[in-house]
Amino acid sequence: MAEARVASARIAVAEDDPAVRQTFVRLLEALGHTVVCAAADGETLVDGCTAGEVDLVFTDFHLPVMDGLAAAELIAAKGIPVVLVSGHPDADQIVVSHEPVCLLIRKPVTIEGLQDAIDRLVP
Repeated sequence: MAEARVASARIAVAEDDPAVRQTFVRLLEALGHTVVCAAADGETLVDGCTAGEVDLVFTDFHLPVMDGLAAAELIAAKGIPVVLVSGHPDADQIVVSHEPVCLLIRKPVTIEGLQDAIDRLVP
């Protein structure tokens, strides 16, 4: 029996590379989800999560102004699950159980990887 999928999640994304950020938005929208915030830095991400209702956040590790982990800490304190997305070679050394993130996804991200994270973290 197939697992039930989330109908439509409200998602915030943070990625400093505009082309990668736009790809995230397109993939998430293709899956039927709503991107309520697409930020280029951690501070804008945190502000976007304050302004509206967000079910899940995908954030890059290295961001200007405020890095992804610092932003994740503030967002997780609001009860919003955070997925760290990174292509950094040391990303696997982040211990998810001790960080304010629920999952780590390695770049390059696949549409299946995004949907799997959503299915796992959005009720």
